[in-house]
Amino acid sequence: MPLSEKAATNVLRLLSTEDKRNSALAFRLLSSQQATDDFLLSLCGYFMAARGSQRLALRKALQALLLITIKERGSSTQEANSLMWLLNYDPEQKNANPEQFLPYLEDILGLDILALSRYLFFREGQCGALLLRRGNAADKAALLQSRIYNGGYGQTLDLSRLELNQIPDEANQFKEVDALDLSYNRLQSFDVFFLHRFQELRFLDLARNALSRIPDGLPLLHQLQEIDLRKNRVKLPLFEYLRHPLKDILKINLRQEPGFTLDQFDEQDVACILKNYIFDVDGQQAIKLSGMGIRSIPQGFQHYPRLAFIDLQDNPIGYLPSWFLKLPGLREVYCDRGVEYNPSYLQEGAAVFKDQSRSLPRPRKPSPPWLANAIHFSASLPIVISLGGLDEW
Repeated sequence: MPLSEKAATNVLRLLSTEDKRNSALAFRLLSSQQATDDFLLSLCGYFMAARGSQRLALRKALQALLLITIKERGSSTQEANSLMWLLNYDPEQKNANPEQFLPYLEDILGLDILALSRYLFFREGQCGALLLRRGNAADKAALLQSRIYNGGYGQTLDLSRLELNQIPDEANQFKEVDALDLSYNRLQSFDVFFLHRFQELRFLDLARNALSRIPDGLPLLHQLQEIDLRKNRVKLPLFEYLRHPLKDILKINLRQEPGFTLDQFDEQDVACILKNYIFDVDGQQAIKLSGMGIRSIPQGFQHYPRLAFIDLQDNPIGYLPSWFLKLPGLREVYCDRGVEYNPSYLQEGAAVFKDQSRSLPRPRKPSPPWLANAIHFSASLPIVISLGGLDEW
């Protein structure tokens, strides 16, 4: 018979007292009900999803239970240290990743971490990579379904940050999406036959993978309006890029041509080149062009009226033209001390910073747009524990 919610809450109360005798009593109660593993797994789930004072209270209870479990099961010093490292997990830290701790729970204590992974995905949108690797077919299909949202190009399937070496077969169920985000993975090659199925695709994000060449299947996608291949191993020389048939929709790492700078190309080519350096910062656009030998501001900037932050430092630029200062989205321009400009032409609310070693604002990592859908993912912990008043115990 599973441990009741009332009994589980009483066990949690005993563990929260910092009294070793109460901890020992709690462990005996769990052992008598053969509920130690389930309670420990559930307590880990609650702790890893908690915030603030509630998280601190759960950490104290988890520490007490881990200490006595380690002792009772005769874990080695190394195993004990690995398990106790779990207590340092903080969901509010940048790049917090519970998956680095879950193998310890499985390897040392034999806990069913898939159940914990389902819960953490349901609560936090995390552990998706583990579920795709080891979950059952229903888990994978439900996970992918939850990662669909309505984005700038329409229905978007977000498969980013899942440690993918290849595309999961379950993605074929969603071949009618308008956008596919595969960024921040480990893809080294891309299956042309997989791409061919997505005939409605208008946006394909393959940034920050390990691709060494442009995927062959891109010309098969006749609806494509944008392809992002930046931060991969592939890098195109400027002239080769400007001759590429997909240059108008392709973003990629570029290699500068010796003796040529941006202001030596015509306006259309400059506009095409610039998009490879533009990135988003909290809903605005920024571009970093420092150290590129630019002598005059190219007209191609006029194709990007939403540019807000522009880094032109370490370039031999003489002046900033009036049309450039009037870009409607302009907020900050960073340039060298000798650059001249007429402040009366400056867009209202904008500023020019000279030789102040300023940096472009760094984009914050936003909450995934699909996260709200994760609540429809079926998940529960083995034991329900009431946390009401926990931080007051």
